[in-house]
Amino acid sequence: MNDILYGKFRQIDLNLLVALDALVQERSVSGAAKRLFIGQPAMSHALARLRELLGDEILFRSHGRMEPTCRALTIAAEIRPFLLRIDALTRGQPEFDPVTVVQEMRIALSASLESCLLPSLVEHLRTHAPGLQLSVQSGGPLRQLELLQHGEVRLAIDHFPALENDFIGELLGHVPYDCVFNPERVPLGENPGIHEILAQPHIHSTYAGATLSRFDQMLGRAQLASATYRGPQCQLAVHSFCGQRISAGSGPAANLDPAVPLSPAIADLPGTA
Repeated sequence: MNDILYGKFRQIDLNLLVALDALVQERSVSGAAKRLFIGQPAMSHALARLRELLGDEILFRSHGRMEPTCRALTIAAEIRPFLLRIDALTRGQPEFDPVTVVQEMRIALSASLESCLLPSLVEHLRTHAPGLQLSVQSGGPLRQLELLQHGEVRLAIDHFPALENDFIGELLGHVPYDCVFNPERVPLGENPGIHEILAQPHIHSTYAGATLSRFDQMLGRAQLASATYRGPQCQLAVHSFCGQRISAGSGPAANLDPAVPLSPAIADLPGTA
């Protein structure tokens, strides 16, 4: 890649390139001066400097009017696209219109949030951003932050208790915990208390294979580990959200995880009622 010779650029007044474009467009010193909102003497001085810089007349009189030289036309044709590009860049960002966006958006979600958010999100995008294609990667909070750190996704949605300064977070809401179980296999009533729940084996979702669930961590922080809490009661740690719900519906264990609303297709699975 060629480097820019900044020292050489310092010897050139880049405003002269704007003046050259105006002179070629207007074919008149007075007309170019009006375009640049400067006086005619200043425009004449710019023309003199251009002639010295390029070694060319730039404009010459022919049949009672001024005409650009061939060299001036050639240089102006090369310069104009760059001037237009610079003008567009310095005007600021255009107003974002999701309807006109055509691109792929990579996001990261946990499996439980996929079932909760994606159906309504996709339906919303069909109307308001039809050209936006979602690419979703599943993973736990740590994995999602890794994907963000390496630029593999642009957005991550999950439970992040503590974010480093490298990330910008926004609270979307609070989600309570839900206890899902099969009443035919697990001896719990409609409104079991903490003692009854802790007496049963548990199922929870994990991407790292950890048997210590967020529910266990919450109980540990609440200092219930003596008489009431006997330590992690995890019987099954499973990656798939559907798998954990099916296991809770068919096995003698309770599923303790954040209570996310389910899409109709997921809500019909065993153990989700």
